[in-house]
Amino acid sequence: MKIMVCYFSNTGNTEKIARSIVEGLEGEDVELLKIEDGDPSTLKNYDLIVLGSGIYAGKLHKKVTDFMKNVSEYPPKFAFFNTHQSPTAYQKAFRRILKVLEENNSKVIGQFDCVGENLGIPKETTLKMLEKLPVEERKKQEKYLETTKGRPNEQDLANAKMFGKSLVL
Repeated sequence: MKIMVCYFSNTGNTEKIARSIVEGLEGEDVELLKIEDGDPSTLKNYDLIVLGSGIYAGKLHKKVTDFMKNVSEYPPKFAFFNTHQSPTAYQKAFRRILKVLEENNSKVIGQFDCVGENLGIPKETTLKMLEKLPVEERKKQEKYLETTKGRPNEQDLANAKMFGKSLVL
């Protein structure tokens, strides 16, 4: 099976997950590419595309959506992965792409998500944004953010590797 793992990573979290997925695909014909180095016209040459992005305000990075807008022919199989810092906002990030894949008879065979520490926004900025929330919601979000420290961790990377393996079983 010819596989491309293609991703966008702003902070390095998604790249760590991508590399672990590739480890799980050991023995397969796998190419690992940053989205900015990929060519949408080549997706048709693969049996499986594993597409990844960090989730920003509940959305995929613009480079990922722009890349996918330029795909003319789809491979038979897709899988998705993401890193995020939200307890819920990441869950619908791939919905538009899912719809396009369905319309083009490309089957989604797996999805993986991983909490990632926000390395791109200073903690003070995040706390200032949270001040706008009602007190109970702010406390809940602050507590959740504590669980993201050091993520993705070794267990997350092991889970990503297992996800990669599961795609070819």
